[in-house]
Amino acid sequence: MAKNKKDKPIAVYAVASQIGFIVVVPLLVFVIGGTWLVDYMGWPDWVNIIFVAIGILSMSIGAMNYLKKLIAMYDNSESGTGASEIKHDKRDHDYYDSYSRKKKP
Repeated sequence: MAKNKKDKPIAVYAVASQIGFIVVVPLLVFVIGGTWLVDYMGWPDWVNIIFVAIGILSMSIGAMNYLKKLIAMYDNSESGTGASEIKHDKRDHDYYDSYSRKKKP
């Protein structure tokens, strides 16, 4: 059973669909809107490039802000930086230890 709301499978699909929505919609709005304005208003074609650039910029800013919120929501560290601290004993790393000194004669 899921411990909290973040562990449910439907929540994962919701997060993925929100990221897709945040990426696709601004770009489509600016590309289609820019094309319509160029055709309907008779503006020069280079204006459409500006609308595409603004769409890409708004898409990337929206995605970065959403991902920052996700990192803050799923952050389990005490520092709040998103990086988890290592909480274990250094003696657990016995790969390079000499096993000969552990053997009893």
